[in-house]
Amino acid sequence: MVTIVSRRKSSTTPENTANLDDLSTELRSQRIRDGLCPCCGTQLFETVRKGLLRKKSTRPLSVAGQCIRGHCVPCMNIDNDEDNSAIIALAATVEPSTEANLLVPTATTAPVQAHNRMDNSYSGNFNNYGERHGEGMLTWKNGDKYTGSFWNGLPEGEGTLTFSDGSEYVGSWKDNKMHGKGTRRFPNGNVYTGSYQEGKRSGDGRCYYANGDMYTGEWGNDQMNGFGRYYYSNGQCFEGFFLEGSRNGMGKYQLTDGRVDIYRYKNDNRVGQGARWSANRKKAWRLDNGKIKGRISLQVASEIAQRCQQGAS
Repeated sequence: MVTIVSRRKSSTTPENTANLDDLSTELRSQRIRDGLCPCCGTQLFETVRKGLLRKKSTRPLSVAGQCIRGHCVPCMNIDNDEDNSAIIALAATVEPSTEANLLVPTATTAPVQAHNRMDNSYSGNFNNYGERHGEGMLTWKNGDKYTGSFWNGLPEGEGTLTFSDGSEYVGSWKDNKMHGKGTRRFPNGNVYTGSYQEGKRSGDGRCYYANGDMYTGEWGNDQMNGFGRYYYSNGQCFEGFFLEGSRNGMGKYQLTDGRVDIYRYKNDNRVGQGARWSANRKKAWRLDNGKIKGRISLQVASEIAQRCQQGAS
């Protein structure tokens, strides 16, 4: 029995070829819009929400063996030495920082196999995207070194940053900035212990100065700001309000012998009238622009102090 096989003529025409090309182009465009590799469909980018307003932003992915910084590894000819070099160079490129940070050098994100080729060296744990995550140690080329917790590539949690000049910060971090409770030892010998917000001293804190002075109280924007007490190395003490590092508003100044001055301050200068009490608080004197103007009764001294408090002395 003879089986007859019929051979059908190919239906491929120039018109069909054009349609296939259009479909291919459309598919590649759709993959690019979805953050996929246009060739094989590997996920290369993801959309995340950041900030208080939870705005959307796109970031490149790094997954070992799949993609590096938004580039598909399988679709690059990794058997070719030249392309291998391109992958390593791509992984070692420093990404621009989205937030300026003068306290902490910008760290470079890189997969495990490429981090030893960069100026920065890291040893520790990574997440599935090739970012530093968990406990680790990051050393910069200038000698600065961070040891502690990382979260998605950035220092976050508890950690220690040791600067090349010998100073250091030990405490809490958030988004690559000093944030929370910590202790900062400055190059000039000053030591601050207290609260930080986004890299700056803010909240309650205490600072010991190299000259022997000490301030304890409120801070804001890295300066004495709010109510606090400043103890001078000579034994005198100021208690009152500060604004941007200077005495402003009503303040009480205690001398070493126990006498007390009540005055109103503006940008560290005494303004208007004030009052001075003896150490046993049984005598009082009027002060005008910092100079004694005569003896007054305790009642008058109390009235002057009230005007200082109201800002009308």
